[in-house]
This record gives sequence, C-alpha cells and structure tokens, in this order.
Amino acid sequence: MLVVAFLFTGLVMSCDKDDDPKPSLSAPAVNAATDITANSFKISWAQVTGADKYLVDVSTNANFSSTLNNYSKKEVTTTNLVVTGLNAKTKYYFRVYAKKGTTTSAASGVKDATTAE
Repeated sequence: MLVVAFLFTGLVMSCDKDDDPKPSLSAPAVNAATDITANSFKISWAQVTGADKYLVDVSTNANFSSTLNNYSKKEVTTTNLVVTGLNAKTKYYFRVYAKKGTTTSAASGVKDATTAE
C-alpha cells in the first residue's frame, strides 16, 4: 500500500517548466494596401506589443498554396513594406505574422490588392 501511495504522489507532482506559460503574440491588424502602381503596392500593419520582427506572405492564391519569390515569410523589422516586382492588373493577397525569438503569432487577416494597368 505504501508503494501505491508513493506512485500516486509521484504522478501528481508537476515540473516547474510545465507551469511556465508559453509567451504569446497577437496577430497583427493589417491595413488595406496603399500606393498601388502597376508593379508595386505598400502594405502596413499595427505594431504588436512584444514583437521584434514581422513575417510577410504575398501570393496570387487566396489560400497561400504558393507565395511569390522573396515574399514567403519575408522578415521585416518595421510595420510596413513596399511589395515590388509585381505584374500589372493582377490580384495579390497578403498576410502578416508577428514574431519574437522563436514565437510566431497566428496570421493576420488576409487582405488583397490589385495592381494598376
């Protein structure tokens, strides 16, 4: 009986590491694109408390099944980015993640912009 009590006591003990909450970051709030031309547009988002970087995805697919070269989790340290090298009259989708160390937020809401002629 003592052995059972000892094992039970061992099972309810916790580890300090398990008690530490994992740090979290909010998803950035993304604004509509501005400064739209035939081959570029500017995106911006609200600063996320605690974030030291942001990751930007740009795609021609709403589900981001593929992303543009250089715009797959593109790392930036500001809260805006001019997306360049685009095709005229094309609809692009974008989203942003906040990052601090190895912690990455959920994706922002998806926005889209269509380049000019």
